[in-house]
Amino acid sequence: MIRHFYFFRHGQTNENEAGERYGTGTDVWLTKSGEEQAKKLNQFLSDKNIDIAYSSPLKRAVDTAKIAVGNPDIKIITDERLTETAFGFWYDKNDEKQKHIMDNFNRVKECLDDIVDKDKHKNIVIASHGGVTRALCWACGLKVGGIKNCQCFHFTLDKGVWKFVEDFESGIEVQNKTDIPQK
Repeated sequence: MIRHFYFFRHGQTNENEAGERYGTGTDVWLTKSGEEQAKKLNQFLSDKNIDIAYSSPLKRAVDTAKIAVGNPDIKIITDERLTETAFGFWYDKNDEKQKHIMDNFNRVKECLDDIVDKDKHKNIVIASHGGVTRALCWACGLKVGGIKNCQCFHFTLDKGVWKFVEDFESGIEVQNKTDIPQK
C-alpha cells in the first residue's frame, strides 16, 4: 500500500509578526493571515482523504492542524518530539553546534520512524514548525532550506522508499520578522 504524508509548518503567529525568534510561549496564536494560510492549506488537503494528524503540542501547530484538516472527527495526536527547537545552521564547523543540530534531527527522525512503524493509516498529516518540517523533509531525502508558514510537502512511502510528490504554498505572503536575518 502506498502511503501519503503531508508535512507542514504552522501559520503565521503573533510572534513571527513581532520578530520573536524562538518563541515557545503559551500565548502564541495565529494571526488573521496565519488563519487564512491554514484555510488555503485546508483547500489543498480537502481531497486527500486525510485519516489522522500528528502535531507539535504547541498551540500554533495544533490550531493550524485543526483548520488544515477541517474535520473534527479526524484525531490529532500531539508528540513532544515535533516541538520546535533552535536548529541553527545545518552545517557548522563548531562541533558542539553540530551535535545539537544532529540531536534535534535524530529526535524528529525517531518520531517519523515511530509513526511509520506504528500507524498504518494511508493519509497522514504532520503539523509542526519550520525546523522540524525541514528535518522531516531531509529524513525523506528532500533537502530544503527556508520554509514558509503553512508550506506543505507531500511525500509517498511505498515499500520503504520515500518519494517527494509536490509542495504547496498558500499564496498568502506575509513578512515574518523572524525570517529577516538578524545582525
